[in-house]
Amino acid sequence: MIKRIAQAWGFASILLLPNYIDLTSSAGDARMRFPTPLTRIALAHLADFAIVALVFAGLMAMLRKLKAWPTIRWVLMALLPVFLLVRNLDVFPFDVPNFAVVAASLLWMIALLVLIRRAPAIANRLRSMGSAVLTGFAVFALVITWQLVRAAMWRPGPQAYAAPIPAQPASKPRLVWILFDELALKPTFETRDPSLQLPNLDRLRGESTLYTDVTPIAYRTTRAAPSLMLGRKVTDVVYTNDNRYLVQIEDSPHWQSFDVQDSLLGQAKQRGVTTSIVGWYVAYCPIFASVATECYWSNDDAQDRGPTWLDASFQENVWFPLRILVEQFVWPSRAWKDDAEWNAEGHIASVKDVSHHALATLETSQADVIFLHIPAPHPPAFWDRRTGAFATGGSYLDGLDYSDRLLGQMLEILEAQPRWAATTLIVHGDHSWRTGMWRPLAGWSAEDERISDGGKWDPRPVLLIHTPGEQNAATVAAPTSLMVVHDFVAAEIQRMAQK
Repeated sequence: MIKRIAQAWGFASILLLPNYIDLTSSAGDARMRFPTPLTRIALAHLADFAIVALVFAGLMAMLRKLKAWPTIRWVLMALLPVFLLVRNLDVFPFDVPNFAVVAASLLWMIALLVLIRRAPAIANRLRSMGSAVLTGFAVFALVITWQLVRAAMWRPGPQAYAAPIPAQPASKPRLVWILFDELALKPTFETRDPSLQLPNLDRLRGESTLYTDVTPIAYRTTRAAPSLMLGRKVTDVVYTNDNRYLVQIEDSPHWQSFDVQDSLLGQAKQRGVTTSIVGWYVAYCPIFASVATECYWSNDDAQDRGPTWLDASFQENVWFPLRILVEQFVWPSRAWKDDAEWNAEGHIASVKDVSHHALATLETSQADVIFLHIPAPHPPAFWDRRTGAFATGGSYLDGLDYSDRLLGQMLEILEAQPRWAATTLIVHGDHSWRTGMWRPLAGWSAEDERISDGGKWDPRPVLLIHTPGEQNAATVAAPTSLMVVHDFVAAEIQRMAQK
């Protein structure tokens, strides 16, 4: 009995691994993304464990009573490894080609069939070994269970705080730094689709310097954002269970604490320059609590591979991953559609919330430096440019349309303020549109396929810099690292401190 319970729990842990791996990762990636406790999400995963284990144990008990059990046992031995391999392809740290999966599966089945026919003694020993391995998975399941319990007990740092900032004279320099996540140069300015109009980006481009050959710092936001803040390339990050932010710097194998005092915001505080943050995805407020004057951050997106969502009910977070699991094998097109809509609904909530706080901050904050990290045009698609409303099922072009509209609202607020004449504005992406990442995932649309020419990737993000009083378009065509943003912001902070 204990062996069969162990096998059922071990099977559940491997089958559900893609759902919870982000939550139990030693890198703490899930903790980095969410400003609220993950208790309900972790408990939902544990509930799924129990459900799958009970179903597996019950099914196996029924099959063992059948006369055909000896044959069924061999069929299960042939199919279960293939089933678990296919299920966990997402977990592999590298891409596994479909032909390799098919070849490995056929090779395993043929080898097993040959052993059963020609060397039954070896086949039986292999079967016993497989049973022992499945039982051994229970050790893995126990470790994972503890990690999920620990995740349920984790408590985040602050989501928001603000210190009073007195009103500033109109002549005092100000920097507004806007990071539109995944804002790509090519579809925005170079090969814009005829169906897309971006009047606000075009107007800003006509009064700014556009860098047309920008090399990104990193492929992922979690590396790009801290690199920009430090001025050094961050190659990996860890956000620990006790909310310590650790980074690896290029050319150094050692983990080190993120040096907030050496960051741009730390330099600003040391020079008496006030700062305000509205952020997404990165734990900005806990990380910069000792140096930022004002801060708000949020993330309502579904987990990257959950599929769970903090705003969903506990029941939804229990049943939806199981529903998707079943649909993936019996109705793949339906699973694709349901997963895309689930992820899009979460991203819509993020875009709404962060956009609202960004506009409110621009309207009311007296900070000298305002940093806004906007979750647009970052997929999954969340907007319909034809109706001008939030909606699922769109494309990257729809995200660009929303970004342009939001930028228009931001410019309207800024240009009406006395400090606009002394304001420097930076608008850029942290990386470009990562077509290679999004193309295999639910939510990739026919329009995405068309405008990317079959998923071709151009790495260049947008980088626009508008200086006070600038009225003409300028272009920098020379190869430029996105790290120039750090250097520019550092120089602006130094200039503010001297005023």
